[in-house]
Formats: sequence, C-alpha cells, structure tokens
Amino acid sequence: MGQVGYAASHYAAQRAVYQDPAYPEYLRQQQAYAAYQQQMAAYQAQQQQQMAVYPAYYQQMPAAVPVARVEVGALVRFDGRYAAASTNLPIQVQYAVNAANYLQKKPYVFGGGHRSVEDSAYDCSSAVSYALIKGGLLRGPLTSAAFANYGAPGPGRFITIWVKPGSHVFMTVCGLRLDTTGGREREGPRWRAEGRSVAGFAPRHPVGL
Repeated sequence: MGQVGYAASHYAAQRAVYQDPAYPEYLRQQQAYAAYQQQMAAYQAQQQQQMAVYPAYYQQMPAAVPVARVEVGALVRFDGRYAAASTNLPIQVQYAVNAANYLQKKPYVFGGGHRSVEDSAYDCSSAVSYALIKGGLLRGPLTSAAFANYGAPGPGRFITIWVKPGSHVFMTVCGLRLDTTGGREREGPRWRAEGRSVAGFAPRHPVGL
C-alpha cells in the first residue's frame, strides 16, 4: 500500500510539474500544437478558396506564376527542369506537379518505385504512379498494364495518362509531359516540353480532372 501510495503521489507531482506553464516541455508542446492548428486552418482556408473558384479551373484562366521562364501553357510553366502549377488548378493537380518535380533527378531502374513509393529510382509507370499518389489520385503504384484500367477513358482536362499496356506509360499535365523517354536512354523521369508520338497509346485520366 505504501509503494502504491508513493507511486500515485509521485505521478501526481510529476504531472503537476509537467503541466506547469513555466515547464519548457509544456511550452514546446503548446507551441507545436498551436503551429499545427495554424497549418490546418490555412489548409482548410485554401481548400475553401479552391472550391469557391472551382468553375475557373474549367475556364483555364491565365496563371500568374513568375518562377519559371518558359511558358508551356496558361496553367503550367516550365523552366527547363521544374514545373510550376498555377494556383488556379485543382489542388490535386498542384500536388501532382510538385511531386513530379521531386523526381527530376531520379535515375531510371526497371521496377524501381513499385515495392516502395519512396525509392531511389523509378521506371515509367512508377513515376506516373508517384505523381498521382502524392496528388491523392491513386492509392499505390501501378504497372503500365494496370494503367489500362485506371480512371476514365479519354484525355483529361488537366491530366492525361498515355498507356501502352505492358510496354510504356507517360503522363501530361496541361500539355507538359512527364516521361522516362525522350532524352538519353533510360534517363529517368523528367518533365519534357517537346511533344512525342502517341501512336499505339490509349489515353486515360483521373475522374473529374
């Protein structure tokens, strides 16, 4: 009973000290929680703003994105390595573009990015999968064959996945191409401003995009 009583009183004393506003750990956690609340409030405000101007997405309003020097289209710009998505785009598309930017220095490895979404190298289908996953448009990596059944058939308004099942897959976002071919052999996933033949490819797109 004495040990139990001591443990209870000791715990109560420790808790009282921890909850003391002057205690550094208490202050640190309070600050972290306040920062988290601010982040969530900003995210929710952004979502509400995006939904308020949702019809504008489909009017392809001109973007004001001063960070890139080569304009590919009204909604996505390209500086030769990285793409910049207009805030007029749906948030899923913005996230997908930002995710694809992360891949620009990654090498090509067949099968890379399939066992783990975060990997040191990617192939054509895992690169497209990565961008879609980070955009909240896909749950896990798909092969080029599996992409034949992804989303809805036909070109998308913003995102189009071009599929040659079992052979190759690449993606375009507002006309800018994310592909593992078109430069050096097996260069890895890169944004490419130049066009390419889509003979033998079937277009698919995320539903609604």
